[in-house]
Amino acid sequence: MRIPEGLTIPIELDRTTRRPLQDQLAEQLAGAVDRGLLAGGCRLPSTRTLAERLHVSRGVALAAYEILYARGYLEGRRGSGSYVAARRSAPPDQCRPPAPAGEHVDCTPGQATGEGFPLAAWRAAWRHASFQPPPVRELPRGGLPELRRAVAGHLRRTRGLGCDEHQVLITSGLAHGLRLVLDALGGPGRVAVQDPAPPVLRQVVADSGRRAVALPVDRDGGWTGAVPPACTTAVVSPDGGPPFGAVVSALRRQQLADWARREEDHLVVEVVGVHVAPAAAPLPRLSNLAGVRTAVVGDFRTVFAPSLRVGYVLLHRDLLKALPPGAFGDEQPSHVAQSALAHLLTEGSVLRRLHQLERLFSRKDALVRAALAPLGPAVRLAPPGAAGTVVVHLPDRLDAECVHAELHRRGVLVPTLASFHLPGRPAGNALVLGHGHLPEQVLRGVLDELVDVLHVEHPAVERAIGL
Repeated sequence: MRIPEGLTIPIELDRTTRRPLQDQLAEQLAGAVDRGLLAGGCRLPSTRTLAERLHVSRGVALAAYEILYARGYLEGRRGSGSYVAARRSAPPDQCRPPAPAGEHVDCTPGQATGEGFPLAAWRAAWRHASFQPPPVRELPRGGLPELRRAVAGHLRRTRGLGCDEHQVLITSGLAHGLRLVLDALGGPGRVAVQDPAPPVLRQVVADSGRRAVALPVDRDGGWTGAVPPACTTAVVSPDGGPPFGAVVSALRRQQLADWARREEDHLVVEVVGVHVAPAAAPLPRLSNLAGVRTAVVGDFRTVFAPSLRVGYVLLHRDLLKALPPGAFGDEQPSHVAQSALAHLLTEGSVLRRLHQLERLFSRKDALVRAALAPLGPAVRLAPPGAAGTVVVHLPDRLDAECVHAELHRRGVLVPTLASFHLPGRPAGNALVLGHGHLPEQVLRGVLDELVDVLHVEHPAVERAIGL
C-alpha cells in the first residue's frame, strides 16, 4: 500500500502475525531512513493521515512515531509536525535512486566519498565566490593569485614543501597538470613510471605521445632498480599511493634526487595523494633534495568531488623560466571554482576534510580486515598503506582474474593488482580493494560477497592445477 501524501514508500503490515502493528510500522519507516529513501528533513504525514491511509487506529500510528522519536529517527517542529532527523539521513551516495539493473559497485581506489561532506563550508565558499564580480579580462596566467597563495600555504603545512605562490600554477586536475609538465618540460621518448601505480599515470604518458617504462617499487617503497636507460623523466609517488601506499625511504629519495641532478634534462615529477604527510619523523622532500629538476602535481578531486576540477603544479623557479609562453594559460578552471577553492583552503576546510577522511579511511580499513580475518592466513592482507585501499593477496589455488570475474558477475568491481602494473610486468596474485569512498552499508555488502567468493571450496575461482 502506498501513501500518496507526504510518504511515497511501500508499507506492508501483516495482520496475521502476533507482532504488534506499531512495531512493524516503526521498523519499516526506520529501514526507509537507513536506506536513504527518507532523507533528513523529510516531513512525515500526521498520525491521523497515516492511520487513515493504512487503515489502522491512530494509536498504532502514534505508538510507531513514539518508537522512532525514542530511537532518534524523528524530530518534532512546533506546530509543523514530525520530520526525519537530519543526523539520521543517509550519506549522499545512499540517497541516489536504486541502481539500474547491471550497475556495479565500483571498488576502484581513488574515488571521492560523500560521507561527512562539509556542506556548510562548501556552500559558504561558493556563496563567497559568487558575490565577487567576474573578471572582464582573461584569468591571470597560472591562476588566481589568491588561490596560488592558498595552495602554496597548504603544501607547506601538509607536505613540508618550501614554496611560495609564484611557484604554483593552477590546472584542471592531476592528469591535466601531469600532461602539461610532460609537454612543457619532459624529454621525448620514454618516461619512467612508478610500477605498480594508478593506471591514469601511464595513460597520461601514453596520451602525450611517450612510452611508459617501469620503475619498479616493492612493498617497502624502495625502487628496486635504477631509472631505466634513455629515460629523462621519472613519475613517482614517494609518499604513498595506490595500490600499496608504500613510503619511499630517505636513502631511495636521495638516490633519485642524485639522478635528477646528474643531467640538465632529467626531471622528477612527484604525484601527491590526498593524505596529510605525517608530522612525526618526516622524510626529506624530493623537491627539496633534487632542487631545480622537480615538479609536484596534485588536485582536490578526491577531497571533495570529481566535479571540482581544480589542481596544481609546483615548479622550481628556474623551471618556471623554462616554460614555453602560454604553457599553462589554457584549460584553466573557472574563476568561480578557483575563488571557491581559495576560500576553502584559507578557511581551513580542506585541512579539516583531510583529517576527517583519514579517520573515515582508518575505520573502514579496520572493518575490511575484521571481515576478511576469518578466511585465515591463506588470504593475506598487505599492511595499511594507500588511503582507503587494501591489497588482498590470494593463495595460489585462487586465481585473481577468476575472483575478479566472479565478483563482477555478482555486481562488484574489484580490480586486480595486475591492472596497476604496466603490460607485461609480473604481478602478484592479488586484488586491490578501494573502500574509502563506499558508504559503510555498501562496503559491508561488498565484503559479504568477497568473503563468499574467497571461500576455500568455491569452485568458480579455484585455479586449475595439473590440467
